[in-house]
Amino acid sequence: MRRLGPRLRLAPVPLVPEAPPAPDRARVGFFAGYVQLVRDVAHLYRTSRTTFWFLAASAVYRDGLAGVFTFGAIVAAVSYRFTDDEVLLFGALANLLAGISTILAGRLDDRLGARSVILWSLAALVVCILAVVVLLPVGKPVFWVAGLALTLFVGPAQSASRSFLVRVTPPGHESEIFGLYATTGRAVSFLTPALWTVIIALTGATIWGALGIAVVLLAGLVLMLVVTDPTER
Repeated sequence: MRRLGPRLRLAPVPLVPEAPPAPDRARVGFFAGYVQLVRDVAHLYRTSRTTFWFLAASAVYRDGLAGVFTFGAIVAAVSYRFTDDEVLLFGALANLLAGISTILAGRLDDRLGARSVILWSLAALVVCILAVVVLLPVGKPVFWVAGLALTLFVGPAQSASRSFLVRVTPPGHESEIFGLYATTGRAVSFLTPALWTVIIALTGATIWGALGIAVVLLAGLVLMLVVTDPTER
């Protein structure tokens, strides 16, 4: 029986070359990395106050945005008595509307600025959540209208946040700032779940837990008022 020779394996050719690491940055371990993180944040506060406050504000309201999708289905099923099929249909429509609104928000970003898109989106989200809570006795139509309206503003807030981050990032620190953007978001990811749990425990009703999401979004909105847009100066 004829033996086949070894197969040739071609190494993949990267289409996007990897950027070399900065030669002046030393490698650090796990715990030393967190020490360096604190130093970087402190340095950012001293040298780029706008970037610092935006990272703080976005960390808070992005946790609220995550809570919209995390707990929205629970409110629909428990408080508004949606069936499984209705929850699935709502989820599909919500994702579709969120995608469309994100595309359209790009034009508003160009015309009004990313900061304005973020502020208006957060304000609209708070109003929609309050409508879902206060108008519960009206029944399912409220959640179909206010709930779907709410999803129109989640995508624009997220996309405008990344757009605004680029504008407030000091030149030459792009990788560092985007890393801090992700890290600060994880650091406060307990806010919305904690408020959701505490409020439901105190009131005994799931619907009131939605107020926890509104509080976090409102806190992020207030912090965003401190942030200035460098392109408007």
